Amino acid sequence: MDKRLVVEFLPGPAFVLGDAVGGMFVGAGVAAVATGLAIVLRWRWDRTLPLMAISVFGLTVALVLLALAFEDTTFVKLSATIGSLAFAAILAVGMGLQPSLLQRTLGYRILLDDRGWRILHLAWVAIALGRAGANEAVWRLTSDRTWVYYNGVADFVWFGLIFGTTYWIAYTLWNDDADTALDASNARDQTDLPTG
Repeated sequence: MDKRLVVEFLPGPAFVLGDAVGGMFVGAGVAAVATGLAIVLRWRWDRTLPLMAISVFGLTVALVLLALAFEDTTFVKLSATIGSLAFAAILAVGMGLQPSLLQRTLGYRILLDDRGWRILHLAWVAIALGRAGANEAVWRLTSDRTWVYYNGVADFVWFGLIFGTTYWIAYTLWNDDADTALDASNARDQTDLPTG
């Protein structure tokens, strides 16, 4: 597994561990620290700032502070819902950009036409909305302990769904014309290289 993926998943298990040690507030604090660590490591490794992780970090810190101020764990439980809804909104707006948000992010690895990128955007929006709905259902209909465990593993499940959906869409709607153009461009670049 790529080290970047490992640090992206740290907040979930960190939350469960922190909750086991000192309760939900401690778990949320430890998860926020793990998210901050992921941001620092990504900067160190890639010299890029993962904007989604930074947004989640800011949201988590704000909601934990509200939870502490009002002594109400509801704010902690809402963080996944609000984060997912914000992500869905960003994707929906990003679909209207040229190139689209996902095309800017994944275009170096996936070749789709405009219809394919639109379908991929809609799929990711649906998954983000599903994640928000699932979080709401779990925290409202089950015990705090069940929600903590759900929160610890949910990111793995939702990431797997995003990965599987993206793979299927790319496999089904791969843009052969763009692939041929890219191969020709790469071949031309290779022949233009100086020899000797």
